[in-house]
Amino acid sequence: MAAAGNSPTRPEQRKTPRQVFHYSAAVLTEDRKKHPCKVVDISECGARIVLDSDSELPDRFVLLFSRSGGARRYCRKIWRDGLTVGVEFPVPHG
Repeated sequence: MAAAGNSPTRPEQRKTPRQVFHYSAAVLTEDRKKHPCKVVDISECGARIVLDSDSELPDRFVLLFSRSGGARRYCRKIWRDGLTVGVEFPVPHG
């Protein structure tokens, strides 16, 4: 996965292109704490999210797309710049 941001002088390095996607979501950590965020772009392999507050995030967490938690993606933090976080959606094992 590429570094933060898109630069007009640097070619796209992502495996699949991202689509602009403005959606309210939440990060769910292992200790069951929810951290509100916005998903600002997304692809098949990952996303860029912006946290609502400067919360500490573990390397792995669940991104909830619905209040009930029915729509979710498991994430691995790739990079962070302030409130903006780049995540990868790991391929499930099995």
